[in-house]
Amino acid sequence: MEGSLAPRVPRAYPMNTAAARTYGGAVLVCFALAWVVSFAWWLLLPETRIVALEVPAGTAAAIARGEDVAVIPDSLLLRRGDTLAIRNDDVVVHQIGSELLPPATTVRIPVTAALLDESSLLCSIHPNGVVGISSFARPGILSTAIPTALAGIPVSISAVVAMFVARRLRDEEDQPAVAGA
Repeated sequence: MEGSLAPRVPRAYPMNTAAARTYGGAVLVCFALAWVVSFAWWLLLPETRIVALEVPAGTAAAIARGEDVAVIPDSLLLRRGDTLAIRNDDVVVHQIGSELLPPATTVRIPVTAALLDESSLLCSIHPNGVVGISSFARPGILSTAIPTALAGIPVSISAVVAMFVARRLRDEEDQPAVAGA
């Protein structure tokens, strides 16, 4: 637009410079690598777990004496798909939820959505007769953002500094020697 009276406004952040393209690309590559590592960690999270509990011998006698028995925690943190494996080494039958635990056996209770809908289960091992249930889910894909930032920022800064230093060293080597110096 020749002859235009509008003043020319310089761009505040010229992104078309070679340095911005070079270092910006390095930063993007560093963050992409950090995200790939974070995503791989997320994929390797176990879908299900086996939550193993043991009722030792003498538990029923200790409960009968009024002792506080810390065999099973007051609350279990479970997620759908887990398996609650309870080994009863006591001499009496215990009960957790609707499951009876005969002596010297291991009972496996699959954790289903219906089980997680309950806030507590009957429990003959606890003095109050119940064990609480809390549920949690596998973290979402957005949980990879924090590890990506925590790894991507310092790795990016290190890469940019290394590239800058390498470029300066290469430029100094390419400079012709000054005669007579």
